Amino acid sequence: MKRLCFAAALLSVVGCSSSGNTSSESRPLRVGTLVVEPRTDIDASVYVGVVEEENAAALSFPGSGTITRMYVEEGARVRRGDLLAELDPTSARQTFEAAQASLKQAADACRRLQQLYDAESLPEIQWVEAQTKLRQAESAFGIAEKNLNDCRLCAPFDGVVGEKRASVGETALPGMPVLTLLEIGSVKVRFSVPEQEIAAMASDCRVSIRVPALGDSLFLASRIEKGAVANPAAHTYDVRALLSNRGERLLPGMVCRVTVVPAEAIEEIALPVGAVQQTGDGRHFVWRVEGDSVVRVGVETGRFFENGIVIESGIKPGDRIVTEGMQKIGQGSKVLL
Repeated sequence: MKRLCFAAALLSVVGCSSSGNTSSESRPLRVGTLVVEPRTDIDASVYVGVVEEENAAALSFPGSGTITRMYVEEGARVRRGDLLAELDPTSARQTFEAAQASLKQAADACRRLQQLYDAESLPEIQWVEAQTKLRQAESAFGIAEKNLNDCRLCAPFDGVVGEKRASVGETALPGMPVLTLLEIGSVKVRFSVPEQEIAAMASDCRVSIRVPALGDSLFLASRIEKGAVANPAAHTYDVRALLSNRGERLLPGMVCRVTVVPAEAIEEIALPVGAVQQTGDGRHFVWRVEGDSVVRVGVETGRFFENGIVIESGIKPGDRIVTEGMQKIGQGSKVLL
């Protein structure tokens, strides 16, 4: 049915311009044109995708306490080790200082008893007790130091703050998410593929992504990952394309257009179907611009695709072909681009 529709479109443009008569008009005619370029995306599949972060972490404090400072806002870019939030450290600092004093006392006692032990003036059991107290003090100091450091929430990796889930003045509990951190040095683009197309989605397919929010910028994926479980309602599989995100321009949630081209796709020449005309005996031709005039050039056509037709011979890359205004021109007509 599609082939019949395209054939009808070709026949509909047969008229005065296909007769090959040289135009007697000396006045240049304005036409629309395009420059022929080989394409590999004629058999491409196009999907709608959404940008996702490579990794996401919900950050929380190991202990409980009152949040006194939040150093970042949503969308802020941070580096590994940057301070993000802080709990009231008063209690933890007091415990740390007490443990520090106990450690100093135990270490001093060990140094004094060491001299007696070396002179064999101290019973073995007392020396063992002194060493045990020192180890206990060291352990308590280590725990107190960790608890004090745990009052500071730092970024575990470079990323972007996704969502703040707590505010200053709230009580944070162990494991309660305070904010989310998104790693976007590289990202994934998730798109759904119908089950009848998933088998053709090979790992070596060439995948390109255009993002309208970034001025239709083009990005190339390094590889793809295919999901193994189908959506039971939509009968689709999730596919993720991985791509580098230098400059971190791509942000989670951005909608994009995903074009997937088979790895074995070859370069072909194609034109809009309206640019190809047909004579009464079924031969096809196009109007090629040469200088400020047009000439009729016979072409061999191939298969139709969604918005055009493949040209197998007759024109080459770099040729400028008339795509609009063919009804007004003839062989040798002067044209304006």
